[in-house]
Amino acid sequence: MTQSARVLVASSDLENGHSLKKLLVECGIDSAVVTSLEEARVLLAKETISLMICDAQLTGGGFRELLQSAESTKIPVVVASRLPDTREYLEAMRLGAFDFIASPYRRVEMQQIVSNALRQAMAAGRAALNSHQRRGIPAAT
Repeated sequence: MTQSARVLVASSDLENGHSLKKLLVECGIDSAVVTSLEEARVLLAKETISLMICDAQLTGGGFRELLQSAESTKIPVVVASRLPDTREYLEAMRLGAFDFIASPYRRVEMQQIVSNALRQAMAAGRAALNSHQRRGIPAAT
């Protein structure tokens, strides 16, 4: 994958969050784990995040609120749920989630989703940079 990518894992279950972080590290991806909506928002404000993986429910909110927070930044969000709930899946996708995954998470499936989301995020970043360059707008650093 890419070494410049940073993934935010927002999980109400710290053990689950660290399991996802371990999988990402094995793929060469830097990540941070938070357990609440407020912690996620603070980290989003402070750091450059390429992708978010969030539980359907967090302390203080859930994927709906994180999707709203990520909307302006165009960060792809993967919603992770402990239950394969069709209504929750449809709502997450309607609200702009990149993808939805139900546990138990299969390693290969998670790797593929993360790879696709990061590829899209990097392409969107390049497209925005190219658009700014065509207009003579300096790139943000």
